[in-house]
Amino acid sequence: MNAFYVIAAGISWGCILTVLLFDIIFGLRARFRVKKERVTALPKGFSPLDYQRIMKGKTRPERMTRALLVWWAQKGYIKIGQLKDNVVRVWKLKNMPPHHKAEFYDRGTYVREHKIFNHIFSDVALETGFKDINITVPLLSRKSAQAINKSFAIGENEGVFGTGHFILKIVTQVLCFVPYFLACAWAAYSTDDGMLYVGLSIFSVIGVLALKYMIVVPPAIRYPFFSLWGGMPYIGVVTAYLSNVHDDPWYFGLAALLFYALGTFIFILFADYREKENLKEYSDVYNFKKYLLFVPKKAVDRGEYYEILPMLYAMNLTILKGKFRSEELPPWYSGKKGGGLI
Repeated sequence: MNAFYVIAAGISWGCILTVLLFDIIFGLRARFRVKKERVTALPKGFSPLDYQRIMKGKTRPERMTRALLVWWAQKGYIKIGQLKDNVVRVWKLKNMPPHHKAEFYDRGTYVREHKIFNHIFSDVALETGFKDINITVPLLSRKSAQAINKSFAIGENEGVFGTGHFILKIVTQVLCFVPYFLACAWAAYSTDDGMLYVGLSIFSVIGVLALKYMIVVPPAIRYPFFSLWGGMPYIGVVTAYLSNVHDDPWYFGLAALLFYALGTFIFILFADYREKENLKEYSDVYNFKKYLLFVPKKAVDRGEYYEILPMLYAMNLTILKGKFRSEELPPWYSGKKGGGLI
């Protein structure tokens, strides 16, 4: 068997195995270090955006429509009336106070949340003004969310992820690319279409990097760019490979092509490294989520339902609403019980 093929296949399968081990070891590392404690409530002022910052390292308010509306209503900033199953009318009762007068968990998150609230309700008059909101669509555009985040000098992941986390992400991404390049190199070596494989692989990687990291480019431009310079060359490589699969008895080329896509966009998400000193917040949130999942229904204090509800939305645990739901509607809501929000 050709020595180049054996070396390329060995390195490729080694890279794939290493990424999978990273996912298992580092993906579960934080959970293994969680303290076995019973946490039945989160700290005062802990918002849905605090949950995102701690668990993801970045807040995405555009994905938190229900969670933020209920949270702001609980804090007394707004009141909500149901118009349809998925449409509510929101009245602004008061402005969010500046951080030096507010109760919050993390100052940086609160300052961002304050700016998001002002952005959404800037055109709504106190008490008399209202805004109709579809709770199934983003609360604000992704572009607006990015613009708000760019206005701050301090990153949201500060205190959540250290240098080791970002090194792990870079190494994982490189390990996803290496088998792909080796598969293209072998195809170039063993077929008459060498330059085609090389050219297509380079264009494909450029497109992927543009999609993932050139976030300053508007999505309307970035996504078509990826489709043209990333997706189409990748499809070309896959098509060319399938016509020469008989030259790959160990199928490392097929594995490399699949892993290039899956690893870059899926497996890399599980390579999550947290410093030991930054795991306290993660432990509290993880244990609270475990409490929500496993607390017996008969032990639930239904008077706490509306305090818990923003977290049920933030944690994607709406399936548990029936276990916690209160018979009484909150004073800030007018509509039917069991609607799209309550």
